[in-house]
Amino acid sequence: MIPGSRLRFWGAALTASVVLSGCTIDTTDTSGSSGPPTSTVTITSTPTSPPAAEVPMLPAEEPQQGESLAQALQGAVDQTIAVHGGTAGIAVSDGSTEVTAGDMSAAAAWSTIKVPIAIAALRQDPAQTANVTAAIQWSDNNAAEALWASLGTPEQAGQATTDILREGRNDVTVNTAVTRDGFSSFGQAMWSPTDQARFAATLGCISGSEPVLEHMAMVEPGQSWGIGRLPGARFKGGWGPQPDGAYSIRQFGLSTDPASGQTTALAIIARPGSGSFADAQAMADTLISTVQPALAQAPTTAC
Repeated sequence: MIPGSRLRFWGAALTASVVLSGCTIDTTDTSGSSGPPTSTVTITSTPTSPPAAEVPMLPAEEPQQGESLAQALQGAVDQTIAVHGGTAGIAVSDGSTEVTAGDMSAAAAWSTIKVPIAIAALRQDPAQTANVTAAIQWSDNNAAEALWASLGTPEQAGQATTDILREGRNDVTVNTAVTRDGFSSFGQAMWSPTDQARFAATLGCISGSEPVLEHMAMVEPGQSWGIGRLPGARFKGGWGPQPDGAYSIRQFGLSTDPASGQTTALAIIARPGSGSFADAQAMADTLISTVQPALAQAPTTAC
């Protein structure tokens, strides 16, 4: 565990290149190797699915007076790991500053990469609407492959997707060649929760993102665990097996509080000690239910 926090600032314009996500992406999403059950707090600054398991819900407590957002995120990660084992991480962002806790290592994007692919595809060809609907709402892998192919050669598709990520203040590059047999090139793009939270915070400012955000608000119920439990959620999830067969899940998106109108951008990643997909979904639910009261302290998105 690395206690404490750190602040970092983006200094220059972002530049580019991209990959396609393995759509065994939504019956299998892979993230990087998991580490021991640790958690970290950092503050940084920069310019159809299997049924979910029974969710162990922890009591939602209001943050203690004077407790910082970083402390609240850390506490939620620690409590989640205490229930499920494994590792977990959460990041919130306003588009320039991130507050994080837990595992922030870059891992396979899985189906979350379908969001920038969909935006890029609609920019080039508005007739791709049906494929965007299927890829975002149901995480259909064939639809995602069709969107990728609509962008041209793998190199052209990678560049177009990377360009969208750059507009979202990310320096992530999408793979254009398969790096793991049985999975798409783009799904294996390495994307950290920190970068995903920042991308979510800037999503509304990216030209052509509006229809994709609308579909992110209509994710099918079987995939609406984790961030999907929050009010006004617009999100995308991804999941898959690591090389050892253990599952991890990840999500990023936005939640808008109906009372205050505040919109929070966040990203999570979870790898349960059991390695099962059902437990990974339950772990995401536990993390979100535990942290939800503290999200009122999160910075609102700029977009």
